[in-house]
Amino acid sequence: MTARDPLIVTGDDELGEELSRIAAAAGCEPRRAAPEELEQGWRTARPVLLDPCAAAECAAAGLPRGTETVLVSRDPEPDFWRAAFRCGARHAVALPADEQWLVELLAGLDEQPVSGAGSVLAVLGGCGGAGASVFAALTAVLAAKQGRRCILLDCDPLGGGLDFALGEERAVGVRWSDLSIGTGRVTADALREALPTRRFGAGALSLLCPGRSGQGAGITKRSVEAVVEAGARAGETVVCDLPRTLDEPSAEVLRRADLTAVVIPAEVRACAAAGKLLTSLRERTESVRAVVRGPAPGGLEVSDVRRSVDVEIVAAMRADPRMAGLVDRFGLYALGSGMRGPSVRAARKVLGALGETRRETGDPDSR
Repeated sequence: MTARDPLIVTGDDELGEELSRIAAAAGCEPRRAAPEELEQGWRTARPVLLDPCAAAECAAAGLPRGTETVLVSRDPEPDFWRAAFRCGARHAVALPADEQWLVELLAGLDEQPVSGAGSVLAVLGGCGGAGASVFAALTAVLAAKQGRRCILLDCDPLGGGLDFALGEERAVGVRWSDLSIGTGRVTADALREALPTRRFGAGALSLLCPGRSGQGAGITKRSVEAVVEAGARAGETVVCDLPRTLDEPSAEVLRRADLTAVVIPAEVRACAAAGKLLTSLRERTESVRAVVRGPAPGGLEVSDVRRSVDVEIVAAMRADPRMAGLVDRFGLYALGSGMRGPSVRAARKVLGALGETRRETGDPDSR
């Protein structure tokens, strides 16, 4: 038996035999164990295949969540995927539909995961109503359509909701209030399976939003840290929409961000507000850029904004009524493959600046 051979934990003998057969087809030599026998091998087993009853017994026995677990069921309940996330499972598998997928997973356990290759972008408005949330969502959609794996985090419990911006308000999946991080490690694979996710060829966009109550339950420093770390560790582009009130979760994002983009309308009062925010941001992060958004009713130029707030301008965009109408009627997922327009061009420049910042900082684990 090798380190990659799975551990099967189930009281269902038929399911145990089926999992043993699948593991054998993948070239593995599995072993069986009961929850009470797991104390010694739980931390090192890779992976653990278990059914929902066994998962509940393991949790009751106080076994940690950090193991690479796969929750398996032959007759999954409607709450199966949520149970998988709660017990810290990396994957949720329904048999027999996912049998071939499970064989491929077990056969590929020796492959090394992407490590530390991801990037983190924080986006926030220089003033209220700057359009930063829609811009963050647009940037994430563009990244996914460029073939990147992306996680979009809505970290503003009192915002309008990025699910509405994308047209995903009816999507089923985990929200911040559903997360139970504990002391375990979250994986990007588990997030993708639990969150509403849209795939675009090689790219994909997963969305994590607050609950409908607006209380922000679950948006904590620990939960933000775990989710951002999981995405970056797996080589994903993590885009975080932050509130202007820099609370502890926001500070955690800023500490980990490779680039922070502040959207500033080309207006005098907006520049005054952005100047105050930038002072606070510079105490938390070094890599801050601005995106200037038109129209400029008083005739302010981009150079005027730059002098006023003393920050590098990475992009400027004029008013884009088509984009606002699209968001209200259909959501940003309705954008076609040939995404274009001033907002899209600005988002593309921000992603380019994010890549440049990553190259300048070098070691991604140095943050």
